[in-house]
Amino acid sequence: GLDSDVDDPNVLWFVRSASPSECGGPYHANVAEGILRELAALGFITKVTGGGRIDYCVSKEISHAHVFGFSYGFGKGNHELVASIIEDFTDVIATYDNSDNL
Repeated sequence: GLDSDVDDPNVLWFVRSASPSECGGPYHANVAEGILRELAALGFITKVTGGGRIDYCVSKEISHAHVFGFSYGFGKGNHELVASIIEDFTDVIATYDNSDNL
């Protein structure tokens, strides 16, 4: 299952966030399409494990991201993991909401 994959050293997790104009459309599949194609070309086996939204608030003092919601096509992502990845690889403070609300 997904929970066991979180700690598997052979599994790499990616987070992709983009506006519809940046990724070619308004759906989670549009956001995923480019990175899935790039990873497949490098020989990776890929799987979209869920979706949601990321609201960003960027300022000179502090930057914040809030992960929430779900994808109608992919289901709800692991928002706690996504927030952790954002904090581990950026200077952004991230929070998450695991409710089923958009």
